[in-house]
Amino acid sequence: MRSFTHNELAQYNGQEGRPAYIGVRGNVYDVSEVPEWKGAEIHGNVFGHDLSDVTYQQAAKKYSPVSKLPIIGKLVD
Repeated sequence: MRSFTHNELAQYNGQEGRPAYIGVRGNVYDVSEVPEWKGAEIHGNVFGHDLSDVTYQQAAKKYSPVSKLPIIGKLVD
């Protein structure tokens, strides 16, 4: 399983043809093809960020919960 630093994760922001990844509680998920996450925005673009804090709780209510997605990597410091 691939490890991502916060800087590496930031590259996967769903813009300019790049995939859209998010970090949640140490795990990294690819939400590029999840219809509910298309155009996701909570306090700005959520893709390419660690959403473990309150922002994730808001996103989970609005968009499909990540618990249903496969883990593609681990978020490391």
